[in-house]
Amino acid sequence: MIFTNCRVILADAIRDDLDVVVRGGKIADMCAPGSQSDDTIDLGGNFLAPGFVDVHVHGGNGHDAMEANADAFRAICDYHASGGTTSLLLTTATASSAEILLALTQIGKLEIPQIAGAHVEGPFISRDQAGAQNPEFICEASPELIGCLLEHRDVIKRVTIAPETKGALAAIKEFSAARIVVSGGHSNAWEEEARAALENGMRSVTHTFNCMSSARRRGTKRVAGLLEFALSEPKICCELIAEEHHVSPALMKLAYCAKGVGGIALVTDATAGAGLAEGTTFQLAGKECIVKNGACFLAGTGTLAGSASRLIDLVRAMIRSAEVTLPHAIAMASLNPARSAGLPEKGEIAIGKDADLVVLSPELEVVQTYVNGVEIFVR
Repeated sequence: MIFTNCRVILADAIRDDLDVVVRGGKIADMCAPGSQSDDTIDLGGNFLAPGFVDVHVHGGNGHDAMEANADAFRAICDYHASGGTTSLLLTTATASSAEILLALTQIGKLEIPQIAGAHVEGPFISRDQAGAQNPEFICEASPELIGCLLEHRDVIKRVTIAPETKGALAAIKEFSAARIVVSGGHSNAWEEEARAALENGMRSVTHTFNCMSSARRRGTKRVAGLLEFALSEPKICCELIAEEHHVSPALMKLAYCAKGVGGIALVTDATAGAGLAEGTTFQLAGKECIVKNGACFLAGTGTLAGSASRLIDLVRAMIRSAEVTLPHAIAMASLNPARSAGLPEKGEIAIGKDADLVVLSPELEVVQTYVNGVEIFVR
């Protein structure tokens, strides 16, 4: 298969002089136009970008990862494929340990190419920063529960933990040793607690600016919270829900100025309401939620309950509101999250990488999505 007549988006440039050759599900070559094949696809001048990688997605199309069944997982993948996502981490909510472990078991059983693993968000989080998570099931990181989770180390790619909570540092150390990325989030941590987490292996923060501590007065001075620590620490990759409901344009710009192109991973944090009509209700962690004004809320409140977005929506928002270039916005939705999740074969158009690709119109609408060279979505 050869993709020709396209504008190829690389990590820091757009190339108009390349054909992309796919063989055996991999990118086999990138060469000057003119190669011939029985399976040549003329993209008509559209962009060819690396497939997007969403490391924080709970649901979509009316379904949630906690349903723990194949139909729900496929519906979620189908919806996000329409937004250019070729790899995702199905994200569990704060629930009973039995429910979380069941979801992990089911995720591990299914062979759906888009599913790269799981992100366990909670239950080791702060009650003060629970957001839409169910406080009933928040608990300390006990050795017993950590052991149960580590039985699924082949499935779990990422776990969110509040660094200041009881047992957190030991948990961070154990998960990191198992090559699971630890992300600080839903946290009230002070600067020194965040630094201790970093020293024990934390390398990311969850939905930056949302459900995390910021600078507070202690004695005569203000001390950084998890937010300022993450923005100032080069080793930390910041998740960002850049759909203009969770963060304003000024905060999107602030994150970009602080972290640069390489320090931001765009995430949707999409819940079951993503893809549903305005006014539709749905469940999240046992709570009733509603789609309103293009976002998801706990019913009857102003509390956000994840997002209703796809990654292409966030890419456009970063370009429009944070004045980010197209290659940089694409990298934030592909290369950066792939690296952050330990997915070295994903996230960029390069020889030897998986042929996970998205075709974008000049208006940045998703035209086609490919996983391992196989079309999974067409507009």
